Amino acid sequence: MKLIPVFLTLFLLAACGGNAALPSPTEPDPTQMASPTPEPSPAQPTLTLEPTPDFSIIGYFPDYRELNAEWAKSLTDIIYFSAESRADGTLDASRLTEENWQVLQQMKTEHAIRIHLSIGGWERGDDFAAVTADPLTRRLFIANLLDYLLAHNLDGVDFDWEFPQNDEEFANYISLLTETRLFLSEHDLLVSVALPAEESFPLAEFAVVDRIHIMSYDDTERHSTYEHAVDDFQVFVDAGIPPEKLVLGMPFYGRGINEFNRSLPYAEIVSQYQPASDVDEVDGLYFNGITTIQKKTCFAKSQGAGGVMFWELGQDTTDESSLLQAIYDAVMGGC
Repeated sequence: MKLIPVFLTLFLLAACGGNAALPSPTEPDPTQMASPTPEPSPAQPTLTLEPTPDFSIIGYFPDYRELNAEWAKSLTDIIYFSAESRADGTLDASRLTEENWQVLQQMKTEHAIRIHLSIGGWERGDDFAAVTADPLTRRLFIANLLDYLLAHNLDGVDFDWEFPQNDEEFANYISLLTETRLFLSEHDLLVSVALPAEESFPLAEFAVVDRIHIMSYDDTERHSTYEHAVDDFQVFVDAGIPPEKLVLGMPFYGRGINEFNRSLPYAEIVSQYQPASDVDEVDGLYFNGITTIQKKTCFAKSQGAGGVMFWELGQDTTDESSLLQAIYDAVMGGC
């Protein structure tokens, strides 16, 4: 049984009045494998993107995809999607396999990329409201989360609650993020959150995290235009978020212009339609081709953003039409 760090133990005891029995964090599943430091030690390999170390290229990797070790050559970060919070403060990481953890650790060792755990996501955040509502359960969840991150040699956590339904739930979400960052920062671990540019949300309060991943896609009609990305970025800037905390999100899939529920991975769009690099629309689908992806990347760099991210790695191609490669080329001097 792993022990809760001393500072968190004291915090939890205080919350319980000092006399109540301390709940224990859950043991990580034995079937699974057990802010990066500002300056890597000399023994660590250098980042692939050494010329621009402050600009991140972040790819989401869902548990239902197959890992491709070649991705690490063009990334600074991979976010493994996803674990779930349980209402009792425990962590459900049952979808995340030992095999994938081993490959991810090998990628980290060989290329010095950062590996993060995703919590939640669409239809995977049902217990967020219960976990965040109670201070003790919230802190127990943070203890379990921290234990898991340290056991798996990870670099941070990314939260994705889609979405709080009222002011109270938003306030509880901010409390979770604030407390998580407080304890994880002691271990140089990053905390990020995925958000849409929704002006009815208390966006300014989300500045408590290290990075905000702007989900600049899935809007109506042409769901992820360049103009849409520029506007979304500005919404967060206007809310007072420092640009260096903002990570511009891009889709590796197309969505129906008039049929929102129709979608197709970029790789399948290329396979079926062979669009030119400057084409973003085929057969009623709107997507981001190479030209638009690079234009968005260059915009993010020009604004002093913290980087770009995309959903998701498994939807890309593996040849000269690759969007990941287009992003990498732009970051490495194409802008």
